[in-house]
Amino acid sequence: NKDSFVEQYGVKLTYTPFFIKALTECLLEYPLLNAALLADNKITMNRGVHMGVAVSLGKNGDEGLIVPVIRDCHKKTLIDLAKDLESIAARARSNSLSVADVQGGTFTLTNPGSYGAVLGTPMINAPQAGILGTYGIKQMPVILDGMIAIRSIMNLVLTYDHRLVDGLLAGRFLQSLKNKLEKFEFFK
Repeated sequence: NKDSFVEQYGVKLTYTPFFIKALTECLLEYPLLNAALLADNKITMNRGVHMGVAVSLGKNGDEGLIVPVIRDCHKKTLIDLAKDLESIAARARSNSLSVADVQGGTFTLTNPGSYGAVLGTPMINAPQAGILGTYGIKQMPVILDGMIAIRSIMNLVLTYDHRLVDGLLAGRFLQSLKNKLEKFEFFK
Protein backbone atom coordinates (compact mmCIF):
# COMPACT_ATOMS: atom_id res chain seq x y z
CA ASN A 1 0.00 0.00 0.00
CA LYS A 2 3.02 2.32 0.01
CA ASP A 3 2.35 3.85 -3.42
CA SER A 4 -1.35 4.48 -2.82
CA PHE A 5 -0.57 5.91 0.63
CA VAL A 6 1.87 8.44 -0.87
CA GLU A 7 -0.66 9.29 -3.56
CA GLN A 8 -3.50 9.78 -1.09
CA TYR A 9 -1.68 11.45 1.82
CA GLY A 10 1.51 12.84 0.31
CA VAL A 11 3.78 11.03 2.75
CA LYS A 12 5.71 7.75 2.73
CA LEU A 13 4.27 4.86 4.74
CA THR A 14 6.69 3.28 7.21
CA TYR A 15 6.26 1.33 10.44
CA THR A 16 7.47 4.17 12.65
CA PRO A 17 4.28 6.31 12.66
CA PHE A 18 2.34 3.22 13.75
CA PHE A 19 4.79 2.74 16.63
CA ILE A 20 4.47 6.41 17.60
CA LYS A 21 0.66 6.29 17.53
CA ALA A 22 0.44 3.08 19.59
CA LEU A 23 3.08 4.35 22.03
CA THR A 24 1.22 7.62 22.46
CA GLU A 25 -1.99 5.80 23.34
CA CYS A 26 -0.10 3.63 25.86
CA LEU A 27 1.63 6.64 27.42
CA LEU A 28 -1.77 8.23 28.02
CA GLU A 29 -2.94 4.97 29.55
CA TYR A 30 0.20 4.61 31.73
CA PRO A 31 1.26 8.21 32.50
CA LEU A 32 4.20 7.30 34.78
CA LEU A 33 6.07 6.15 31.65
CA ASN A 34 5.55 9.65 30.25
CA ALA A 35 6.79 11.31 33.44
CA ALA A 36 10.18 12.78 34.28
CA LEU A 37 12.34 12.49 37.38
CA LEU A 38 14.10 15.82 37.81
CA ALA A 39 17.47 16.46 39.44
CA ASP A 40 15.82 17.60 42.69
CA ASN A 41 13.98 14.22 42.86
CA LYS A 42 10.68 15.86 41.96
CA ILE A 43 8.43 14.04 39.53
CA THR A 44 6.86 15.87 36.61
CA MET A 45 3.73 14.25 35.23
CA ASN A 46 3.57 15.30 31.59
CA ARG A 47 0.06 15.85 30.27
CA GLY A 48 1.05 15.80 26.62
CA VAL A 49 3.11 13.29 24.66
CA HIS A 50 6.13 14.80 22.96
CA MET A 51 7.92 11.88 21.31
CA GLY A 52 11.64 11.98 20.75
CA VAL A 53 12.43 9.87 17.69
CA ALA A 54 15.96 8.79 16.84
CA VAL A 55 16.73 9.72 13.21
CA SER A 56 19.86 9.56 11.10
CA LEU A 57 22.00 12.62 10.46
CA GLY A 58 23.57 13.68 7.20
CA LYS A 59 22.72 13.44 3.52
CA ASN A 60 23.12 9.65 3.39
CA GLY A 61 21.92 9.08 6.95
CA ASP A 62 25.34 7.80 8.01
CA GLU A 63 26.57 10.61 10.26
CA GLY A 64 25.16 9.37 13.56
CA LEU A 65 21.81 9.80 15.23
CA ILE A 66 19.91 12.67 16.78
CA VAL A 67 16.60 12.70 18.66
CA PRO A 68 14.28 15.47 17.47
CA VAL A 69 10.85 15.73 19.08
CA ILE A 70 7.41 15.37 17.53
CA ARG A 71 5.24 17.54 19.75
CA ASP A 72 1.64 16.92 20.83
CA CYS A 73 1.46 13.36 19.50
CA HIS A 74 -1.67 12.87 21.61
CA LYS A 75 -3.51 15.34 19.36
CA LYS A 76 -2.38 13.90 16.01
CA THR A 77 -3.62 11.34 13.56
CA LEU A 78 -1.42 8.66 12.09
CA ILE A 79 -1.12 10.75 8.92
CA ASP A 80 -0.06 13.84 10.92
CA LEU A 81 2.59 11.77 12.71
CA ALA A 82 3.90 10.37 9.41
CA LYS A 83 4.21 13.89 8.00
CA ASP A 84 5.95 15.20 11.13
CA LEU A 85 8.33 12.25 11.09
CA GLU A 86 9.19 12.82 7.44
CA SER A 87 9.79 16.50 8.17
CA ILE A 88 12.15 15.96 11.12
CA ALA A 89 14.02 13.23 9.25
CA ALA A 90 14.51 15.54 6.25
CA ARG A 91 15.76 18.33 8.51
CA ALA A 92 18.14 15.92 10.28
CA ARG A 93 19.57 14.72 6.98
CA SER A 94 20.07 18.31 5.81
CA ASN A 95 21.58 19.31 9.19
CA SER A 96 18.93 22.00 9.63
CA LEU A 97 17.41 21.04 12.98
CA SER A 98 17.27 23.79 15.59
CA VAL A 99 18.06 23.40 19.28
CA ALA A 100 14.32 23.66 20.00
CA ASP A 101 13.71 20.66 17.70
CA VAL A 102 15.63 18.37 20.07
CA GLN A 103 14.30 19.66 23.38
CA GLY A 104 11.20 18.89 25.42
CA GLY A 105 10.67 15.20 24.69
CA THR A 106 8.67 13.21 27.24
CA PHE A 107 9.50 9.72 25.89
CA THR A 108 11.84 8.38 23.19
CA LEU A 109 11.47 5.86 20.39
CA THR A 110 14.50 4.34 18.70
CA ASN A 111 14.33 1.92 15.79
CA PRO A 112 17.57 -0.09 15.41
CA GLY A 113 15.47 -2.62 13.49
CA SER A 114 15.69 -0.36 10.46
CA TYR A 115 19.41 -1.20 10.43
CA GLY A 116 18.81 -4.93 10.83
CA ALA A 117 19.28 -5.23 14.61
CA VAL A 118 17.03 -7.82 16.25
CA LEU A 119 17.76 -7.03 19.91
CA GLY A 120 19.48 -4.39 22.02
CA THR A 121 19.18 -2.22 25.10
CA PRO A 122 18.30 1.41 24.43
CA MET A 123 19.45 3.97 27.00
CA ILE A 124 17.05 6.39 28.64
CA ASN A 125 17.23 10.03 27.59
CA ALA A 126 17.16 11.54 31.12
CA PRO A 127 15.05 12.90 32.72
CA GLN A 128 12.53 10.85 30.73
CA ALA A 129 11.14 7.74 32.40
CA GLY A 130 11.60 5.46 29.41
CA ILE A 131 12.63 4.62 25.89
CA LEU A 132 11.34 1.96 23.54
CA GLY A 133 13.51 0.16 21.01
CA THR A 134 11.85 -1.49 18.02
CA TYR A 135 13.84 -4.19 16.29
CA GLY A 136 13.91 -6.05 12.99
CA ILE A 137 10.86 -7.99 11.89
CA LYS A 138 11.80 -11.61 11.20
CA GLN A 139 9.87 -14.66 10.05
CA MET A 140 9.82 -17.12 12.98
CA PRO A 141 8.12 -20.42 13.79
CA VAL A 142 5.45 -20.06 16.49
CA ILE A 143 2.92 -22.42 18.04
CA LEU A 144 -0.73 -21.51 17.33
CA ASP A 145 -3.52 -23.79 18.50
CA GLY A 146 -1.06 -26.67 18.86
CA MET A 147 0.33 -26.24 15.34
CA ILE A 148 3.56 -24.73 14.06
CA ALA A 149 3.08 -21.61 11.95
CA ILE A 150 5.40 -19.01 10.47
CA ARG A 151 4.72 -15.47 11.65
CA SER A 152 6.44 -12.11 11.47
CA ILE A 153 7.92 -11.40 14.90
CA MET A 154 9.50 -8.22 16.24
CA ASN A 155 11.21 -7.62 19.57
CA LEU A 156 10.25 -4.52 21.53
CA VAL A 157 12.61 -3.48 24.32
CA LEU A 158 11.47 -1.04 26.97
CA THR A 159 14.13 0.55 29.14
CA TYR A 160 12.67 2.42 32.09
CA ASP A 161 13.73 4.33 35.18
CA HIS A 162 12.96 1.96 38.03
CA ARG A 163 12.67 4.90 40.42
CA LEU A 164 9.40 5.78 38.63
CA VAL A 165 8.28 2.57 36.97
CA ASP A 166 8.26 -0.95 38.38
CA GLY A 167 8.25 -4.22 36.44
CA LEU A 168 4.51 -4.75 36.80
CA LEU A 169 3.70 -1.38 35.24
CA ALA A 170 6.32 -1.89 32.51
CA GLY A 171 4.91 -5.32 31.69
CA ARG A 172 1.35 -4.00 31.46
CA PHE A 173 2.55 -1.13 29.28
CA LEU A 174 4.27 -3.55 26.88
CA GLN A 175 1.22 -5.84 26.81
CA SER A 176 -1.00 -2.87 25.92
CA LEU A 177 1.45 -1.79 23.21
CA LYS A 178 1.58 -5.32 21.77
CA ASN A 179 -2.23 -5.48 21.70
CA LYS A 180 -2.54 -2.12 19.96
CA LEU A 181 0.01 -3.05 17.30
CA GLU A 182 -1.57 -6.46 16.70
CA LYS A 183 -5.12 -5.07 16.44
CA PHE A 184 -3.92 -2.47 13.93
CA GLU A 185 -6.88 -0.13 14.46
CA PHE A 186 -5.03 3.06 13.52
CA PHE A 187 -7.45 4.50 10.98
CA LYS A 188 -10.55 4.57 13.17
